[in-house]
Amino acid sequence: MRSLSFLILALALSVSSFAHLAASKIEVPTFTQVKTERVVIGSLADISARYENAKPITVIHILEFSTDVAPREPALLQVRLCGDQIGKLEHAVHTNITVIYELASQSRLTGCLNLISSEPWQDSSTW
Repeated sequence: MRSLSFLILALALSVSSFAHLAASKIEVPTFTQVKTERVVIGSLADISARYENAKPITVIHILEFSTDVAPREPALLQVRLCGDQIGKLEHAVHTNITVIYELASQSRLTGCLNLISSEPWQDSSTW
């Protein structure tokens, strides 16, 4: 008789625990904050074009800086853009520019990124 009451008590506790776990809400991560593009503000130091796997690639080197921090040593960033972008960018070499490009490569063979836009950039700060 004792073992039967022990079995019933154990069963009741396990059902209660299971019900508590089932009732608790599981947090599902939301991916609404995933960035699909990158904005780089800096001085366009160099630009070159070449072919890789029979596709044109434009490689830019940009001295990246940010306006929200006091002047500091800019980081030299290399970005591989898909296609021949020299016509759009060569006029901006050695000037400040805003470059926006996609973060995900569309090509596994070349690993290049799509250029979204590029515009001259003027700093209005009083540094």
